[in-house]
Amino acid sequence: MDIGVPSVRNLFRIKRERTLLWVAIGITSIPLHLLYNSAVYTTLAGNDFIVTVVTNNHFEQPTYSNMTEALLATYREVHNETDRPKDFAGGYDIRLWGDVLEGYNKNPQSYEDLAPAKCAKLYNTDLMSNHRNLFLITKHSSNTAHNNTLLGMIKVRVRGIPSSNWMCHSHIDFLSNVSGSHWCEPKDIASKTAKGLPWRVGVERRNDVEISGCKSEKTPEKCKVQFSLGIMIVVICCNLIKACCMVMAVARSREPTLVTLGDALDSFLRVPDQTTMGMCFADKRFIKREWMSGVRTIPEQWKVKGVQRWWTSVSRTRWVTCNFFCLMVVIAAGWSFQSGMVNDSAYLQTDITSMQTKRWTRGFGKVNSLSLVALDFRNITEATLLANLPQTILSFLYLAYNSLFTCMLSGHEWSLFSHHHRTLRVTSPRPGQRSTYWLQIPYTYAIPLMTLSGLLHWLTSQSIFLASVEISDPLGGEISSTISGVGYSCIAIIFVLILGILALLAAAGMGYRRFSAEITTVQSCSAAISAACHTRGEDPEVIIGKKVRWGDVGTVPDPG
Repeated sequence: MDIGVPSVRNLFRIKRERTLLWVAIGITSIPLHLLYNSAVYTTLAGNDFIVTVVTNNHFEQPTYSNMTEALLATYREVHNETDRPKDFAGGYDIRLWGDVLEGYNKNPQSYEDLAPAKCAKLYNTDLMSNHRNLFLITKHSSNTAHNNTLLGMIKVRVRGIPSSNWMCHSHIDFLSNVSGSHWCEPKDIASKTAKGLPWRVGVERRNDVEISGCKSEKTPEKCKVQFSLGIMIVVICCNLIKACCMVMAVARSREPTLVTLGDALDSFLRVPDQTTMGMCFADKRFIKREWMSGVRTIPEQWKVKGVQRWWTSVSRTRWVTCNFFCLMVVIAAGWSFQSGMVNDSAYLQTDITSMQTKRWTRGFGKVNSLSLVALDFRNITEATLLANLPQTILSFLYLAYNSLFTCMLSGHEWSLFSHHHRTLRVTSPRPGQRSTYWLQIPYTYAIPLMTLSGLLHWLTSQSIFLASVEISDPLGGEISSTISGVGYSCIAIIFVLILGILALLAAAGMGYRRFSAEITTVQSCSAAISAACHTRGEDPEVIIGKKVRWGDVGTVPDPG
């Protein structure tokens, strides 16, 4: 058995009842990691909106008696389609456009006047939540009432492209939708207007017009905190099962436990194991290859190998398994970052400057209409499972990573018994003994490891996360669509990659340290520890209450 370190092999060497309890605890941990973070989640709000380019005397003109008819007439005039039916408008919902224009006439107080610089900055966002429809006022005026005060109208829809993408259009058509997948940087316009440079756009009936001001419709910002009853029921049931298993494990436990290296030393010094008598130089390699097979009962003569390094206290299987899966996760994170960059490059710059500006402003874990995983989810539960899957993988990887340090620190503690006399560190100390660490390993290592785990979990939650957005139509009357999926943040993935690589290098660096003194490498093997715990002519009850040290106590007759 393995002493003082996490070990799956131990499950096959303990009572069936305890094995079933530990299996139940492990299985019920998986739904908690997959679902718990999304039992309560936030749904953001976004707005589709219409951008209208008008002359500077548009709001001075008498209001239209019928805005829908005026739009139809203007559309036919602009597109030279006077021979079309009177209700034809290229398939667009002309009534919606008309209602937006009439909305200003009915409630002008809901609009605020903005300078071009402030307007460009306000609408340079991925999701417009606190403003909606926009009038761009040009420096041009009209002498003909009604007919030519409307220069252009576009509908901005939150559908896989940033809401600010319309600002990149050099030409605003009359009654059209913003679409396309071309590269775009709206911040360039915001930057130019902030410096006092003119903001110019092209329209149907004028080649180029300059924007002198804006009128923006203010809307209350909405969001929802939603609760999933089904997920919460699963979480409560899993926690209840785990609590019952832990209570049963404690209540029905009667035999002494071997939790730490000191517990094993205390037990074997108190009740020596006769099967390992005379094998004081046995290490785990000897136990596994010769003693367990019954070929030999006495190890070879002691050979001076010098002080070993910490990595020798970890089995090759544990090293390979932990590093392999950690490396696979780092590669998967790198692939996710590359895929996200490719997806974002259709709309954003992907050079170093953009990484330092645009992606920083997009932030960690911020939902937007662009950075979404290209999968169709039938319901919010599927998106929840995918968003939390990295958290589950990370939790199990941390157990493996933590076990590396536990093994190395256990080996270091074992080597100290060859360096000087030490008291035993046990779970239930008696006089002359000391208690174990609360976190199993020294606080100088436990606290950094816990910090690493917490930071990685937080960064992972900001790298891939649940995205839920309700999109309102330009009138704000109903929800036109809903985004329920998984979002990602490339800048957060970069930090996960950096921290993951540093963690692997830290483990390798720790493994290169040397032990305090030369001693057999037991690698938490109970038989090898037992072989080193045979005394001669001393009362075990007296020894365990004093400081002990590993060393030569004389020659023992050949037991075989």
